[in-house]
Amino acid sequence: MKLSSRQREFLSQLLDLYHKAQAPVHYSNVARVLDVRPVTAYEMLRLLEDKGFVKSEMIRPKGHQGRSLLVFSPTPKAQALLTELASDVQDVENKEAWEQSKASILEALENAEGQNYQALLDTLLLRIPGRQSPLLFVTDMVTATILTFYELRDRAGARKIFASLRRFGPPGWAVLYSLAGFSLALSLVEKANRRATTLLLSHAQQFREHLDHLTGGEKTQVSDFVQEVLKALGL
Repeated sequence: MKLSSRQREFLSQLLDLYHKAQAPVHYSNVARVLDVRPVTAYEMLRLLEDKGFVKSEMIRPKGHQGRSLLVFSPTPKAQALLTELASDVQDVENKEAWEQSKASILEALENAEGQNYQALLDTLLLRIPGRQSPLLFVTDMVTATILTFYELRDRAGARKIFASLRRFGPPGWAVLYSLAGFSLALSLVEKANRRATTLLLSHAQQFREHLDHLTGGEKTQVSDFVQEVLKALGL
């Protein structure tokens, strides 16, 4: 059941107050936090109760005489909904972060115009260890791997491996798992960038694990991006 943004706001505040107090919440407390009239909070919480997200009960606070108070508690359904909404927000934020990262990498490749990609490679190597998002981690790793191979494009020892980059063909997940093993191959190539190869090799296992946890759509995104990087490099 969908809720309006206003309904989600009231439900979220009720949940926060409930967790802080570890007890049911009087509607006046919700009203105070949201700066609305008590009757407004009461009516909204009753509406949420009708939808199954809130339950109400009458209680008499310890040590107090007089009539009981009407208090509200979130139901498990409320917690499940807000967890789902938080996950959706995180997904959107991750997608936006990936789009920005992708655009910045492609822009850096275009600005370098085939001359020297060392600045971009240094940036990637510095930020890879701190990448918390599997999607961003994988994206930086594959880009850094390709750039490290690009430095070796005229080395005889790298030609056989480097030729594989040109034969990747149509976008597909295989390219990602192939790149996962290239850090080891790089470590065996004479005159390879040792700083780059050492870091890439140290994160190879984590790279594979992140690949396994990406969704099919995310793998396709990164695979397509790999093709864009190869094209930008003229491979």
